[in-house]
Amino acid sequence: MRLVILILLLPAAMAFSLSPIQTWLASFQQPLRNLIDNPLRRSTVPQFLLDARHPWVLAHRRQLERLPNAEAFLCTELLDGTSGLEIPPDLFDRLEVDNNRVGMSRPGWPNAQERLTEMSKCPRALEQVKELEINIYVYEGAYSELGNRLLEPSYPPSQLTGLLGDVLESMKNLEKLNYHIPKEYTRLFGGAFQARKLVLPSVKHLAPGPWSHYLWYHGYFPDEFGYRFQWGLEFIQSTISAPKLKRFSMNGGNHGWALELVSEVVRAMPQIESLGLNGALVSDVYHYEPELGNVGEDGRLKATLNILNGQQNLTHLDLPRSSSLALGFDGGAWCGNAYFGKEGRVYERDVVRQGAEATEMAGEIVMENMPQLTSFTVGELRPNITRDSDGKNMVSLAWPWTGRMDEWLMEEVPEWVEGDL
Repeated sequence: MRLVILILLLPAAMAFSLSPIQTWLASFQQPLRNLIDNPLRRSTVPQFLLDARHPWVLAHRRQLERLPNAEAFLCTELLDGTSGLEIPPDLFDRLEVDNNRVGMSRPGWPNAQERLTEMSKCPRALEQVKELEINIYVYEGAYSELGNRLLEPSYPPSQLTGLLGDVLESMKNLEKLNYHIPKEYTRLFGGAFQARKLVLPSVKHLAPGPWSHYLWYHGYFPDEFGYRFQWGLEFIQSTISAPKLKRFSMNGGNHGWALELVSEVVRAMPQIESLGLNGALVSDVYHYEPELGNVGEDGRLKATLNILNGQQNLTHLDLPRSSSLALGFDGGAWCGNAYFGKEGRVYERDVVRQGAEATEMAGEIVMENMPQLTSFTVGELRPNITRDSDGKNMVSLAWPWTGRMDEWLMEEVPEWVEGDL
């Protein structure tokens, strides 16, 4: 009977884009697939637990499905010891709301609403979860899968923003949050989260998608900041209510890591131990602005490090590649033709040498200005560090080419032979 209703209502949902109808129809999708998979089985195992793919659930799925109420057994303490099954302590450590992985084919908004509703009814999940993956893919456009596109509402269901906020606030031991909602829709959640002053004080690691800096409530905006820094500023300031955050990494964007933004990191996150300044310390090649280049004769890198010395707990620093540090090396020619042929190899070798020398220069500046760091990288390169007798400060650095530059260059850029580009 449900299948007949589903078939009859699909054209109406497609014609009128009725979100409530589409969400209701989508709720039958996974149960129907389970029915086709095994017509004799009626599972009461919450789908969010099946999605988590915990080895214990996969190994005991048939036993769980024979229970009168697997959901009550798994999510509450009422039926413990009555089934002969022992729930592992890490069962709810990692959960997901994801319709965008291999083997998964469900409309994004209905799947999110169903999984979050299941979690909201599972006290153990809310209490014990440490890592949550939210990855919503919205089926829209001519090239999306037709079946899911018919079931995908044009906008998130009205109750979804509140439901997600309720679930996140109830996860008191959540440490890691991977959060990706399409940028076209994420602002709908941002307004709702800011209105309720959503705070996630237990989160230590946050991986947000584009324009999702609202995940922590904040209200501080220096008047002197220009618009060009606003998105990065908002993202940095959004961490103020996350006192347990230990690692922060962000791309400086087209305008680079303005010194004002670096100062905001120190102000907003005095507790972090690891920092990634990705992108560039200066404007990229397409948006160059002279005032973002070198700062006095000491350079932009030293000015940045002087600010970061106020970060007393910082032990690791990831810097951009040497061509993005305003050290006089621009990265060489961007056109691939410059590297073709025998002469091209010679030129490439020279570019690699300049990059290595600029990286060494950056390392010396780091060692001079932040000798207390445990480790650091320039681009993807990490030096071997020798420390003083107390083991506190850096005294020398060794790079892959140290003492063997010519040999290393030939390893990186071999001689041209006939047939090579």
